[in-house]
Amino acid sequence: MEDLIVPIGVPITILVLLAVAACVVSMTFSGGLKYPKVQIYTLDQKWTHKPLLFSATDIAPMSAERHAESDDVDGGTASGKW
Repeated sequence: MEDLIVPIGVPITILVLLAVAACVVSMTFSGGLKYPKVQIYTLDQKWTHKPLLFSATDIAPMSAERHAESDDVDGGTASGKW
């Protein structure tokens, strides 16, 4: 077992170090290629995007034909002092 550490362990260690170095170099030089810099929106610019709805659930809005009850709420409720 001790005889296999040097002939197997050293080449594997060298290959792993080369792979890590290649990944670091790749990440260094390809920073802006995949993800271009996002333009920051300021209030003096016109908003050109459609409205977005962020919801905790993917359920379509319910049309209540009757008075809403506490069991009809999807996603929980919120309460607090205003």
